[in-house]
Amino acid sequence: MKWLERLFNKEKIPSTVTLDGIDAWLIAASNSLFPGLDTNADRVYREIDAVREALLKKTSMLKNAVPQEDTPVPAQIRKLGLANRDKMVKQLNSLAEKIVIPDRTDYKTVLSFYNSTITSLESFSGRSAKHAYYVRSLFPDEVNEVLAEVNHLKTAIKQLIAPIRGKKDRIMNLEQVPVIASRMQDLKAKIVQEKADLSEKKEAISALKSEIEEKKRRLSLIEKSEEWRRSEELEKTLRTLEEELDSLETDAGQLFAPINKVLTLLKKQDETGRCNLSSEERDALSLILESPINALDGDITNLLLSVKNAINEDATLLKDRKRDKSLKCIDQLLETELSAIKKRREVLQSKIERTKLELSEIQILKEHKEVNDSFIESQRRQNSLQEEVERSERYLVSLEAEINEQKILLSKALEGVAGKEVEVEVW
Repeated sequence: MKWLERLFNKEKIPSTVTLDGIDAWLIAASNSLFPGLDTNADRVYREIDAVREALLKKTSMLKNAVPQEDTPVPAQIRKLGLANRDKMVKQLNSLAEKIVIPDRTDYKTVLSFYNSTITSLESFSGRSAKHAYYVRSLFPDEVNEVLAEVNHLKTAIKQLIAPIRGKKDRIMNLEQVPVIASRMQDLKAKIVQEKADLSEKKEAISALKSEIEEKKRRLSLIEKSEEWRRSEELEKTLRTLEEELDSLETDAGQLFAPINKVLTLLKKQDETGRCNLSSEERDALSLILESPINALDGDITNLLLSVKNAINEDATLLKDRKRDKSLKCIDQLLETELSAIKKRREVLQSKIERTKLELSEIQILKEHKEVNDSFIESQRRQNSLQEEVERSERYLVSLEAEINEQKILLSKALEGVAGKEVEVEVW
């Protein structure tokens, strides 16, 4: 009939369980696997408690016992017997104190109480054997009575796990189930949170896409306006003027390029006292070397003449070929209307300033910049969020793979408990 009972108990264990209902399933499985466990535990708890009280009483009797006068005992044996009695009494009281009757009768509590109690009993037996030997020589009846109670405890504690005995594999699976289920609950919570975060990011991307389209539309309207076309024409004009000014400044530099070397030598001679330039000539010389175009703002004729005289008077200043080239360049500069270059520069600078002023007064440019900057920032945020979404989706795949692996482990553990397939519903 035992096989029929096992079959009946197996059918009482649910074949389907939700992740959130694991605790209830474990209670049902425990009741089915260990029928009568709570009734047996209640009975044995009471018996153990009674034995514990009896043990304390017998221990007190041993503690207060007096050696019999009519039984001669050698002094050395008497001394050892009394000393070991104190130790044995202490160990017995310690054993009794460690036996705390639980208020629950589930298999976990029963097993835990059994393991702790049996450990205490084995520890006592190992340590008390030598003490009992000496104490029995003085108090044989009392020692036999306390040891009888200890043996009674051992018998009772073994009765406590009678409904569990022989079900080690089932119990191991029972222990694994809540551990695996807890890991799955953590993974499930992470998945739920990650999906919620992912949904928010996708909504944010959708909103950003709408913003970007709206900003594109606004930019398109701005760029089709008459004011925008005028600003583009002004910007084109400004670029042309600035290019012409750059070219003019480059040309001015080229005018003085052939005499740069002699100008540098002349400056060094002035610094060392080999020649004496006036302050005006000295300033003009420095300005030409630093910025030829700005040198045109002053009168450089005297400087050019001084340079020409220095070349003519000091044959060692330049080699013949370089000397002739420099003199020719100076003559050309003296003949060139440098003031025309200066005037053209002033005209270009004036036009550039006016054009910039006109551009600064066009309000649509400011609006275009604000919208365009906002457009670029929205695109940046969209790209950033898209990267986060991709990372989140990869993370979700890994979490779902992990929870599926744990589900397989949980299913095996549940089957090990129930003795049949148990379907796990995670979501």
